[in-house]
Amino acid sequence: MKLWFLLFCLPTLAFSYVPTQEKDCQAVDLRNEILGQVRNQGPIAWCYAFSAADMLNEHYQISEKISAADLAIGYNKSNIGLFMRWLDANLISRKDPDIKNEAHQTGFNKKALLEAMENGWCPESVFPSEKWVKVSLTQSGIKQQEVDLKEAMKDISLLYNKRKSLTLGNLPYYYQFKNVDAQIFLKLLDSKFLAGFYFKLRDQVCSQDRIAFDRPSKVKMIFKSPKIFTHVSRQLTLGKVVGLDYDSRILKDSSTRGFKINQLHTSIILGRRWNPEAKSCEYLIRNSWGEDCGKYDPRYECQEGHIWLAESRVYPTMTSLVYMP
Repeated sequence: MKLWFLLFCLPTLAFSYVPTQEKDCQAVDLRNEILGQVRNQGPIAWCYAFSAADMLNEHYQISEKISAADLAIGYNKSNIGLFMRWLDANLISRKDPDIKNEAHQTGFNKKALLEAMENGWCPESVFPSEKWVKVSLTQSGIKQQEVDLKEAMKDISLLYNKRKSLTLGNLPYYYQFKNVDAQIFLKLLDSKFLAGFYFKLRDQVCSQDRIAFDRPSKVKMIFKSPKIFTHVSRQLTLGKVVGLDYDSRILKDSSTRGFKINQLHTSIILGRRWNPEAKSCEYLIRNSWGEDCGKYDPRYECQEGHIWLAESRVYPTMTSLVYMP
């Protein structure tokens, strides 16, 4: 599994590719009610988990949203997840002061899919992936508010650092979930490492709601090659979405070329069309930055968080594809 990371680190030097012909670029649009609105990962780098959750929803035709937070924290418990956390904290992002105060964030789409199919899935309604409910114990009473995960993780880190002195009587706030009240939250904080808190939180929250997938599925990972779009075309023709690993800078700047490991991003491809003016096949990218189109290069056509990108823009910045045949 460490081979994945080593391959991602290789520079993407070859920019030539075999273009998709018009006859192989018939219009496909796999947006549907199961996928629904584009999710918003916010400042938390769980793009691979949001993409994996969408792929699982689509592949197994599960109408209830699968929790991306569950997938991400489950990934973090795996050997590759633990290794990547160490690598991130000690090498890649060692200068980031927040890196050790948050749940680990970066990961690989394929591994997240495999871990999920082994462990089952938890509903988004049970373990939210965008905002968590903060319960503050103030002099005027109990105050509840929804907090973005980035801020929630900072709050949890502050409590964790002084956990030895905390009691139910002086606990200033906690985060409330199904199966988690103030007393249980305080107990979960008593972990040797902060990562352990998140592992135990996930297990506690989803303990009564985890659902097994009804059958196993293969997961294919294809690294960049000149004929890589033939894999995309084949899956879209079969009505299957495709995970795309690429450099996120292309979303904000259409002139981006090449790939940087610290800009690795994952989205899914769920459509294609032929552009007669450019004489090129274009792909519909479902990102996880919400429905706001103002986040993208204005030269792109954006539809409620879905972006159309030409092959010539995708290929120079991509590293691999992941799909469930």
